[in-house]
Amino acid sequence: MIRLLSFIALALLLIGPPAFAHEGHKDDMTDAEMAQMQMQPANAGHVANAHDAMEAAHPPAATMSPAEAAAALAAKNRVTSPGDFLGRLHPMLIHFPIGLLMAALLAELLLIWRPLAGFGLVVRFLTIGGAIGAVSAALLGWFAAGWRFSDRSATLMTHRWNGTAIAALSVAAAIFACRANRTPLRVALAAIAIALPVQGYLGAEMVYGPNHLGLF
Repeated sequence: MIRLLSFIALALLLIGPPAFAHEGHKDDMTDAEMAQMQMQPANAGHVANAHDAMEAAHPPAATMSPAEAAAALAAKNRVTSPGDFLGRLHPMLIHFPIGLLMAALLAELLLIWRPLAGFGLVVRFLTIGGAIGAVSAALLGWFAAGWRFSDRSATLMTHRWNGTAIAALSVAAAIFACRANRTPLRVALAAIAIALPVQGYLGAEMVYGPNHLGLF
C-alpha cells in the first residue's frame, strides 16, 4: 500500500511543473484583496471565490458587454499546463476520501459494538481507500494553491497544512488497520473525524468569504 501511495505521489509530481498552478488559486491573496473581501456588506451575498475578490479589488479598466465579459473569463480560465489541470481536480476529488474515512470510523464503531470478523475487513478496505484518496487530494491541493510553505492568508495556510496532516494521518490509519492492536487505528480515525469538518469549514471560508455560516 505504501508503494502505491509513493507511486501516486511521484506520478503527480512528474506530470507537470508545480509552479504552474492555476493563477486564481496559486497566487496568494494580498492584504488589500483580503480586506476587500472582508468589507463586503453582510446582505450583499457571498463572494463566489478568491478570484472574484481579486476582481473586486482590481476592476477592469473598461466596461465590457456580458458576452465579452464571459468570453474574457473563459479565455482567462483556460488550462495552461498539466499541473494547472491537476490543481483544478482538487475540489472534485476531496469528497471521496471524506466519505471513505468517515465510513471507516462508523464501521470501526460497529466492530466495537458487535465484534464480527467481517467488520475488520470492511474497515481495512475503507481506510486504505480513504488513505489513497486523501494523499491524492492533498497533492492536488498543493498544485491548486501553489507549492510554498507559508501563505499571507491564515485561512489558506491552515487549510493547506490541516489537509496535509489529514493525508498523513490517513496513511498511518491504513497501516494500523492491518495490525491486531486496534487502539492506534481508533485514535487516528477519531483525529481524522475531527480534522475533516475543520478542513471543510476552511475550504468554504476561502470560497464564500469570512464567516460564511453567519455564526459570528
